[in-house]
Amino acid sequence: MRPSKSDLGRSPKWNAGIVERWNEGLVADSMDNHRLSKTVDLIARYYDACKVGYVGHEGYRKSTDLVKFTRCIDELSRLGLIDPNHTLFLDLGCADGRVNVLMSYFVKLSVGIEIDPEILAEYNPRKKEIGHKLLRANLIQPMDNIVLFQGNSLEAATYKQIESKVNVKFNQIDLFYTYITLHDLFGAKIAAEAKPKALYLVYGFSKILPRYQGLELLIPDLASQGIVALYGKGEF
Repeated sequence: MRPSKSDLGRSPKWNAGIVERWNEGLVADSMDNHRLSKTVDLIARYYDACKVGYVGHEGYRKSTDLVKFTRCIDELSRLGLIDPNHTLFLDLGCADGRVNVLMSYFVKLSVGIEIDPEILAEYNPRKKEIGHKLLRANLIQPMDNIVLFQGNSLEAATYKQIESKVNVKFNQIDLFYTYITLHDLFGAKIAAEAKPKALYLVYGFSKILPRYQGLELLIPDLASQGIVALYGKGEF
């Protein structure tokens, strides 16, 4: 799950914090790393088993394939693009928070926004159930860095609420994520308002990839899972 030291040596300067973390001895040893892998796998399979068709207040519900998405997280870690000490993550349509739970192990702060309150209400009971499963398996509980908000990901009022609660602004987020629904509107917002070198993961693409003015396509098929493309803002 972690990058090799040679990979870290090739990481860009703006990801130097990962090297520092390694040198400080804070990266898990091989035994803990194996435990983390088992934790992530249990979480992914639990949530993937909860996929159902659902029509909410804002339309048809879609769910990320977390088993495949874990491979994408592996690749982001290997490339030094996410760091548990520094990365601020935002899911722009988090549903029941499943991606936020998974990402909580790999980022400093895992924020989610969901417009449908009925779907968002599933977060706590499912997180409680997965917590019991992890406890019985002697695995790692989700981190306490998950914060979810009910609101519209395109409205300024939502980000004022986020800033008020966790003291993080839109232009401080390092990694954005969305299912392909509303991807173009989110892409435009990121291009206009996100900080330089912010990353944008778009799930659910086909063979024809979307393009966003002001964003660069960095990896057309992250981790060769056929589910996620990675974009970035600025020069890379």
